[in-house]
Amino acid sequence: MAVDDDFDIPDTGAVFTFGKSRFADNAPSKFWIKNDIIVEIACGDEHTAVLTESGRVFTIGRNELGQLGLGTTKPVTKPSCVKSLKPEKVMHVGCGRSHSIAACLSGAVYLWGHNGDGQLGTGDHKDHLLPVQVLKLEAPAAGVAAGSAHSVVLTEEGELYAWGSNSEGQLGLEVDEQLTPRLVKMPEPVVSVACGYYHNVAVSGSGLVYTWGESNHGKLGLSDGHLTLHRRPQEVMLPEQVVQVAAGNTHTLFLTESGAIYSCGLGSNGELGQGEEELECWLPKPVVETNTYPIVSIAAGANHSAAITADGLLLSWGCGRHGKLCQGEENFASEFMPVTVRRLRHIRVVLVGCGGCHTMVLGCRRPKDTEDREEPREESQPLKPSSIVSARDRRRLANGTLPPIKSAGVPFKQTVSPTVPDIEVMTSAASESESPDIANADDIDSIGEPNCNGEHPPSDIMSGSESEGASVTQGSAENTENSQSPEKKTRRVAHFFKSLARKKSSQRSLGSGEQADNVGENGATDSTDGSLEGNSSLRSSNSGGVKNVREAFNSRRIVAAMPDSDDLGNEKQSKTCIIL
Repeated sequence: MAVDDDFDIPDTGAVFTFGKSRFADNAPSKFWIKNDIIVEIACGDEHTAVLTESGRVFTIGRNELGQLGLGTTKPVTKPSCVKSLKPEKVMHVGCGRSHSIAACLSGAVYLWGHNGDGQLGTGDHKDHLLPVQVLKLEAPAAGVAAGSAHSVVLTEEGELYAWGSNSEGQLGLEVDEQLTPRLVKMPEPVVSVACGYYHNVAVSGSGLVYTWGESNHGKLGLSDGHLTLHRRPQEVMLPEQVVQVAAGNTHTLFLTESGAIYSCGLGSNGELGQGEEELECWLPKPVVETNTYPIVSIAAGANHSAAITADGLLLSWGCGRHGKLCQGEENFASEFMPVTVRRLRHIRVVLVGCGGCHTMVLGCRRPKDTEDREEPREESQPLKPSSIVSARDRRRLANGTLPPIKSAGVPFKQTVSPTVPDIEVMTSAASESESPDIANADDIDSIGEPNCNGEHPPSDIMSGSESEGASVTQGSAENTENSQSPEKKTRRVAHFFKSLARKKSSQRSLGSGEQADNVGENGATDSTDGSLEGNSSLRSSNSGGVKNVREAFNSRRIVAAMPDSDDLGNEKQSKTCIIL
């Protein structure tokens, strides 16, 4: 699923699927409900329920225990509407490990799926393939939640009803099992509740947090003195008020009013987000901050976590099995600190749900102006039509490839005439300045630097004529540096190349010692005729850049062409190197 495939997302947004979602063969994909807006997402172990603004419920995923509420036990790979709930307008939906729960506007509460521990609240242990009403409230429920084998309903008055298995004290009742809904005694009214597999977390109207149930690995966030009473709601000590909570299998998340996240419990897969050194935490500690925006929403799966920033970015951390961290089809690695989901940087994330093996994300495409600013295109990404801003980009896109940028002026394997790019520049400089820099060793080196294969010639291939050019510059540098006329400086360029031509034949027959002697003699003679002058820096570089001149040019043809620059086009290409 590529970014370019998201152009067709409606304004109402789409649900992006990651991990073992049972949708699109478990490959990262997306879907949306036509002519409706998704307002809630709930994830079970391997099934999902989404709620729309019109009050309809759609389910997808595993269904061997009837957890989809469709009347069958066949798995479903496309979101399907729970038709038996159509007469009702559903307000909240939740998913346990293999059962589901829905609260309606009428105050009715329905459940369906696995009932081996009485989690459906029907008074028995019979599974139900279709929704069954188990509770009727005077007003619509304020929220619902489900664990592995129990269920919870939050009323508008801040009361909690719970039922199912109480093997770990997750119901907060003095019973082993509760087959029908029963009121739980809380220290104060509750405004939010979340269920882990075998524990619960609730937030009061004053921003305090209460936990109860299984206490293994410190997921309740209680001190040693309170752990003995873990079957009853106990207050968790946090430095600031909490606005949202989330619970997984062995960990718990707390979102504070300042936008910070605290976590506790088992972190062997990184679900705590506290780094690789924190594999277990008994008291809540801050999650490592990896972004500059405060957090506005959190979610917890079996052993992974997710969060939404105020800017609509998605963060994920924990176990990456099945790709449920949304980091790519090939990336199943665990993350021990929150990591931004790059796949959704151009999407403003609204909701996120974490299950046992998958993650579901609701998001809308960002406006074009903010998308360009907040999601710069990476070099490895293909160019998109919306990002093309120049003719060069259009040509690169039309070719279908993104070639590396080549050095300008060296089009290898092209037929061009040999030219001397620095001559006109040097001549012009000689007319404007009494002390031109045309004989600088760096300038000469730049003329003949690359060879025919695009490689740089080694410094040990210096010929006699190249040495001569360097020596000529040295011979009269001190006597004529400040006394040359523009005409002489123009002629010295021609004499320089003539000297190269004169010594071309002699260089091959002379030894290195003889070459040095001849270079010195000819250098003195040429310098009196107004040949190329140089500065003292060239004296130390006569074994460097000047050596490349003869290899880059055919000296005789260049000298012949110099008097009339219009004739350069008739010259043949140099076999040594192509220079523009």
